[in-house]
Amino acid sequence: MRGKLPAAAALLLAACAFRPPAVPVLGDTGDLARLSGEWSGEYWSVDSGRSGSILFRLAAGSDSATGDVLMIQQGQAVHPHADDQHPMSEYIPITFVRVAGSQVRGVLEPYRDPNCGCLLDTSFEGVLGGDTIAGTYRSRHVETGTVQDGRWRVRRTAARR
Repeated sequence: MRGKLPAAAALLLAACAFRPPAVPVLGDTGDLARLSGEWSGEYWSVDSGRSGSILFRLAAGSDSATGDVLMIQQGQAVHPHADDQHPMSEYIPITFVRVAGSQVRGVLEPYRDPNCGCLLDTSFEGVLGGDTIAGTYRSRHVETGTVQDGRWRVRRTAARR
């Protein structure tokens, strides 16, 4: 038991130290205020068979946020012991978000499709209504131009600060 406590403490400190990169959020002051808070939800695609979770945080009065998407491969579950050569899930950073009125648009960092290894560019758009944003996304294979569409939805889980 004695050796496990320092290892657990080190793991906890490492997890607390991880900070996703800041995401620029563009929009006027009023629109940014409507988007502030902590948002979480999910996405899914019949085209690709993938789904996953979304997390996005914007502090009140800020023009940058943190956020990412956890992609889960078709037929897989998140497994805490997945190794680097056989990942079962992948975090994809959000690179920027723009809000104008009730319209929210953004882009994910390019990533590799786990099925073909092709590079994907993904953009998303949605409609902000109260504490919910719902919309669609489109992933385009850079090399082939093939497009896969999906849907997403997030809810504000923490009050605006």
